[in-house]
Amino acid sequence: MVKDNTGNGEKMNIADGTAYAATQDVVGDNTNNGGDKSMVKDNTNNGGLVVTSEENIFRETEKKTILSVENLTVCFPGKRNIFGKAISVVPIVKNVSFEVKENETVGLVGESGCGKTTLGRAILQLIKPSSGKIVLEGTDLTTLNSGQLRVIRKDLQIVFQDPYGSLNPRITIGDAIMEPLNVHRIHSSKKQRKEQVVELLEKVSLQGDHFNRYPHQFSGGQRQRICIARALALQPDFLIFDESVSALDVSVQAQVLNLINDLKAEMNFSSIFISHDLSVVHYISDRVLVMNKGRIVEEGTADDIYFNPSNAYTQQLVQAIPGKGLF
Repeated sequence: MVKDNTGNGEKMNIADGTAYAATQDVVGDNTNNGGDKSMVKDNTNNGGLVVTSEENIFRETEKKTILSVENLTVCFPGKRNIFGKAISVVPIVKNVSFEVKENETVGLVGESGCGKTTLGRAILQLIKPSSGKIVLEGTDLTTLNSGQLRVIRKDLQIVFQDPYGSLNPRITIGDAIMEPLNVHRIHSSKKQRKEQVVELLEKVSLQGDHFNRYPHQFSGGQRQRICIARALALQPDFLIFDESVSALDVSVQAQVLNLINDLKAEMNFSSIFISHDLSVVHYISDRVLVMNKGRIVEEGTADDIYFNPSNAYTQQLVQAIPGKGLF
């Protein structure tokens, strides 16, 4: 995979991890200013990027915070007594805190069972957290009732891992994408809603005449594009991609990842990208959180985490990438 850090719109190429690492210049131009190296990569232990330009400092600090997670803990019931009442709890997510800025993609990476999906679902309030705050654009989601949550879900969407399992096989994909528009009463007529659905299908590289087809008539990659279109129907400010490409072939993964980047540039949403594949997370993310046993053990820019990990667990994840070792 070759990451485009130049801002020239170059697409992701498929290559093994060794070729990927070989093409990266650790001290390089990671800006979009056409070669101005006012922001230079620092591979020492003093904390990441050395900014030598006041303009770059302002550019980073002016971005507003879309999502703030503060001391979030999620526990599941443990042992139960003879009456079925839980007498102990098992902490799955443990005191997690982080922020997501405007138009930023934050990668969340870790092995299976570390709590990544539970954290994502807790942010969406699909699982109620045991303690902590989840603040979306100034609103603490943990304090809202079901009616208030229903209103705010227009700005908060998810793309699940299994596209076929998240689509109703009995309704056409056009009706599936139109469903959130009906629920939230977007547009005054069915004709206008259908026009928006056709536009969304074309945005995800499908055709308008696919509107009346059923999920089983599409490939896995096409189904995931349909799920992305449905998630974007309400033009949300924040999205969670939960292992959204892990079930796809490598070439199809690249297509979907490039599609997500194109849509992000066009629609200006922020997102969390959950995956166990550090190579994929490095390509798609601006910053990366590394999760182990329910805790965030390392946080940094995508390049810092991929090329210069400091935590022993992160180093193990990097070494586990096929064809990629620590150089």
